[in-house]
This record gives sequence, C-alpha cells and structure tokens, in this order.
Amino acid sequence: MSWFKRGAKKDDSAPPAKSPAPAPATAVSAPPEPSQDDMASLESLAERKAPETLADLFLVMEEHLNELELEDIKVLVATLKQPPPLVERLSSGLDDPEELREAILSSPTLSADVLRVVNSAAFALSSPMSSIEHAVTYLGTTMVRGLVLQSAVGQVMAFETDVQKAAYMRIWRSSYVASAAAQAYAAALNLEHPSIHATRALLVNIGDLALISARPELSVIYAPKTDLLSRVEAQQHDIMANSAVLSSMLVRQWSLPEDLCESLRHSLTPLTWAPESNERSSDKQREDLILYLACRIGDAVAYGGLKDIADFDLLAQESPDFFYLPDYLRRLELGGLLRVLSDRRHSRRVQQIVDTFGG
Repeated sequence: MSWFKRGAKKDDSAPPAKSPAPAPATAVSAPPEPSQDDMASLESLAERKAPETLADLFLVMEEHLNELELEDIKVLVATLKQPPPLVERLSSGLDDPEELREAILSSPTLSADVLRVVNSAAFALSSPMSSIEHAVTYLGTTMVRGLVLQSAVGQVMAFETDVQKAAYMRIWRSSYVASAAAQAYAAALNLEHPSIHATRALLVNIGDLALISARPELSVIYAPKTDLLSRVEAQQHDIMANSAVLSSMLVRQWSLPEDLCESLRHSLTPLTWAPESNERSSDKQREDLILYLACRIGDAVAYGGLKDIADFDLLAQESPDFFYLPDYLRRLELGGLLRVLSDRRHSRRVQQIVDTFGG
C-alpha cells in the first residue's frame, strides 16, 4: 500500500532525478543558545496551571496493567507476525548509504517494493530509477529507511477498510515527518548518532498501526484534527492501554534492542508527566523530549494540515499535547531548540518530506 502524494510540488532544493546529490548535513558547529525573549516566554508558560483534561488523565504503563489486562494486550500483539530480519538492522540506525543499500538488497521483496514506490507517480521522476543505490542517493537514508519499514510492516499487518487505510496513511505520514525532524534536531544539538533518534521516531507509532490492524473499529480515533490526548484517552478507554505500551511490547516481541523498547515505552511521558515529577535521568528526558517534539511536528502535518514547517510556533500552541514542553525545555536547558525550529537550514529536509508526502 502506498499513500504518497500524487503530483506533489517538487521542493526547489531537491536534486533532479538524472543528477542526484546527497542532501547537505544539517549539523551546526555548536548547539544553539536560546534568546532572552525565548527564555522569558518559557518561564512564563511554565507557570500555567495544567488544563483539567490533562490533569485528569493517568498515563497507563505496562506495569499498571493487571494480569487479565496484560494478557489481552499480549494476545493483541501476538497476532502480528515476525517482520523481516532487516527491521532489526534498521532499528540500529543504518545511516550509512552503502550499508543501507546492501541491507535492502538482501531482501528481494523489500527491494522491489522500494523501487516500485519511488518510480510511482508520487515522485514524478523524469526517468525511472533502476537501482536501490540511485534511490538512496536521491531520497536520502531517512526516507528510504521509512519506505523499507513501511513495506515490512505491510507484510505483518492488515489494513482493509477505507477508514483503516486512511488512518494508516496519517500514522505513516506523521512517522516520516517525525523521523526527519528528530534527525534534524539531534544533529543541531550535536548529539551522537542522530539516525538513532530518527529511527525511534519512525518506529514510535508502530503500536498505533498494530491497534488499527487488530481493532479496525478504532481507526476512527485517527481522524483529521484529532490530537494526541484524545487518542490516548480513547485507547485507554477501549483497551486499558495506549500506543506506547503496544509499541514497546511489540518491539520486544520482535527482539529489537532494549534501548529502543525503553525509548518507545516513555514516548508519551512528556504528555502527562510534569517535569518535576519525572524520575528519568536528565539525559533520558532529553531523548524523550526530542522524540516527543518530533512526533508532535509529524502530527501537526498529518492531522493538523501543517504545510510549511516555518509556520509552526511551539510557544503559540494551545493544545494540551504541548502543555509541559516549555517547562521541559527550560529545565533541560534545551531552549535553543526554539531557534532550531524557526531556522530553515534545519527544517529543509523536513520540509522536503512534507512536500513529498503531503495530504
């Protein structure tokens, strides 16, 4: 299944199909510092009182489930087949173009799927691509990793109804944008292995995909204009758990790295955990925050209809999904991310993916 936008407007910065060139690196020499105005805004927003809808939500973790509830979730997760072995390699980053090419070529089915998609009308190429190497060079490793994972997931999950397919499209669209955003933010902050952050963002919604595969009737909670809080509330009402629980249990069942499992397990904590109540280490909270923020950018595109990343103003967001973020940015000394968000040098690759995978 492919949901790529047909006739998408090509980004002026994208290389031509006949003369591909790798995208320039987005890393900077030193992490950006926040302005005094940004810090003042973060201080002011951190003093707000949490809205009742957010304060009333208890975020369910795996350890909160009783034996019967846990068994129900295990049954749901167990219905999914084991994915191709390549998924395990993707979970470790695989950001070297040559290694990625070789990994894809190890699976003829996935190779064929990637070439089929990049040669579809979505990319409007002037001449077809006949090799995985060409695709990796033209699209970049982040996007191709996503294509491979999408193909792999399609082999283990079923999406048949129109509502189900529409939800599937939004979830993947959010994941692609989040992956590019996570890599850009990690690079801008000079964190090691930005591709690891990109891969986490690409996999974070795997629990949502599992949910709509096993429970098609819940696909309605992924409609346009819905926010994360409403989706989590609906998930916990219906299955007594949420997508983070499903994601972490699923990647554990697939024998993917434990650090990935732990990251996905805490992927929703910035939604409901106030910074002062978060017992995770500062380093882990920073990782959680980058993942969470990248995913909210993805949601703004997939659910909110955001077309231009430069139009996104974190400090102006009124949704409860963003309520605790100013305080996290302030306490974790990540206020410089506000400058990254507004700098087109860092958002160029994200915007290219938004343009390609538009709604």
